[in-house]
Amino acid sequence: MRQFGRLGSGLAITVAVGFGAACEDSKAKTDTGSTSTSPSETVDGADGINENPWAAPTETNAFRVAFANRGRIQGQNTDENELWLMDPDGKNQFALTELAKLADLEEPLSCNYGCIVSPNLRWLAVVAAPPGPNGYTLKFGKFNSSLEVKIVKGVEFTNIVDYKFAGDRVFFTRKKGCTGSSCQFEFTVIELAENVNEQIPFLVFPPDNDLASSTYTGRFRVSEDGKLMVLLNTTIRSTHVYLWKDGTGLVELDFICKFGNIEHCEGTGSEYTDIDPVAIDPLGRYVVFFTFADRWQRIRVYDVANPGQAQSAIAASVDQGNYIERVCNAGQLAEWQWPKVVGNPVFTPDGEEILFLTKNDCAVNGVPVDKAQTNILRVKVATLLSGKTLEESDIFNVTKNPKGNVTANRLTNAFSVASDGATVIFTATPSYDQNGNLIADGSARQRNDNEVYRVRLDGTNIQQLTNDVSYSAESPLCVSPTNP
Repeated sequence: MRQFGRLGSGLAITVAVGFGAACEDSKAKTDTGSTSTSPSETVDGADGINENPWAAPTETNAFRVAFANRGRIQGQNTDENELWLMDPDGKNQFALTELAKLADLEEPLSCNYGCIVSPNLRWLAVVAAPPGPNGYTLKFGKFNSSLEVKIVKGVEFTNIVDYKFAGDRVFFTRKKGCTGSSCQFEFTVIELAENVNEQIPFLVFPPDNDLASSTYTGRFRVSEDGKLMVLLNTTIRSTHVYLWKDGTGLVELDFICKFGNIEHCEGTGSEYTDIDPVAIDPLGRYVVFFTFADRWQRIRVYDVANPGQAQSAIAASVDQGNYIERVCNAGQLAEWQWPKVVGNPVFTPDGEEILFLTKNDCAVNGVPVDKAQTNILRVKVATLLSGKTLEESDIFNVTKNPKGNVTANRLTNAFSVASDGATVIFTATPSYDQNGNLIADGSARQRNDNEVYRVRLDGTNIQQLTNDVSYSAESPLCVSPTNP
């Protein structure tokens, strides 16, 4: 198999986009009720003045925010779906794909079936039709300096399963063939700046010797520079972790089993998926994987330069049996711990920390909760490399959402970290209505809508940036402040 060796720089984050009208009130609202003393302030220690370990860097606001705006009024606009762009303070909001004039093309396009934008604001991928049984049909366009887009005529890519930008390149997978219910997928890269027509296949996954019982569906993570990918080959009882390295090829990192080991793996159920939480260090040093096996929830750190070396920190455990089956039982977790991690974890730009999104939707006394609790948390990579069992002091809660079906519990679904490492952009249930009033706990909107927020890395200055009752904000992404 050819080992592809021409990959370069870029940010690999996918945006699934939606539709929306410009917010009538674009002024950001600051939730002063949840703002605490800044951890960036110094504190007195035994030897004088010590810096707080959770201090935030200086905010530069040298980015813009791309986000989805999807219609949410049943029977009126739920088929509408567009990509929007705004300044980091919530001002100058506009529909990026409307500016691109997709509807005015000779063959009109829209983002109703999905779009992704490259974080350098050079490229747009548009899903051109409803997904078929084998995947999506994609068309690509390039933005000019005015953010108008030129779609590459006569070029479309069919049967795409997963796709991600990395700089001026796009990676995607297609189903290659199946043995029973287990399928292999072909990985392809396109050098968009060189020739959008040239598709370069470089990998088939899972490998033949790991295909039996595979439930892999073609998903992957790619690093910012496009030189690393992580692939999770799952079965109903295990995860086989692989690293693809540019110029080297496929490397095995780990095998995780519900019970036992690779020689004798036991268990039933479908707890493992190929979209389980993985983060790739932007500096190319580490891969971090949030997972569970036996009694433990673990955060595993893999050394990219030495794939045989790994460290595992214990995030939580249950008293007996299997973690995922018992974690919601009374008394298993401390108040500061979390049952599971969802979505994509993210390294800070300096590679020193991981941010991750937790979710607690455990039933209370056998009754399902009306609103789950989510929080964006921070942990030091050095702490994970120590291999310790995490303590409360090892974790910093950025969003500090309480439990309960209340407005203060901002149900968060996704986040992105700005390039300065100081600002976190996230989408969550709204706090304020369009008149600037705090939404009542009894309102359905505090459960069913989503808006864009920003918060400092140290948890201070949370602001709601958007406010539109007709559209739900999703998939936030910090992008380049200018179009190169």
